[in-house]
Amino acid sequence: MHIPFFRREVSVCCFVVGLQLAAVALLLVGGTTFYLARSPLLRAFGQRWVVDESPIKADAIVVLSGDSIDGTRVRRAVEIYQQGWAPRILLSGPLMRPNLSEGVFMVQDAKRFGAPESALEIIESKADSTLEESDEILGYATKHNCYRLLVVTSDYHARRTRTIYAAESKQRGVTVRIISAPQFLAGRKRWWEDRQARKGMIYEFIKFPVTLWEIRHPNPPGSPPDDD
Repeated sequence: MHIPFFRREVSVCCFVVGLQLAAVALLLVGGTTFYLARSPLLRAFGQRWVVDESPIKADAIVVLSGDSIDGTRVRRAVEIYQQGWAPRILLSGPLMRPNLSEGVFMVQDAKRFGAPESALEIIESKADSTLEESDEILGYATKHNCYRLLVVTSDYHARRTRTIYAAESKQRGVTVRIISAPQFLAGRKRWWEDRQARKGMIYEFIKFPVTLWEIRHPNPPGSPPDDD
């Protein structure tokens, strides 16, 4: 009398187990395929991730804070300056000590790379994120009649930077081009094998959705800033 019910229960259990086994098999096949093809896939991803827009004649070149120890952002900015794309370089430097900003070291790097001191200006930044830094830079630029900017940042950071400035610059009437400085991705065939490159990319994956949220839901005046 209860056998049909028992058979239905067994059939349902077998169906569920079959789905679970199929899911595990798909994961194994997908994981194995990705592992075997990881090199070309990650290489292609790194190349696609980099944003490097063509420079235009501009009022100033802006170097974002957080440069590498080798000064790759400053070096790229000086190269653009020497090519004649803009007459001055704005160096965004946060305070590292009460009386010392990163901008001081950026000036030293720029002079070492061949830029004249007369072309260098420090923007004393108090920003806690790239989004806040963009507000400071755009405010400084418009105050000094700079409405065409070449913004230089690291290759792994350039895509998020473009997203920020695409949203913020329109409100100020400023034209911005994002210039990528080679650091982790550009020209690197196996970037994922470098610990710093992996760390930088993981941070970007975490920060990108947070940045999108902050752009759409800005902090009300007086509220504490979010970390970058």
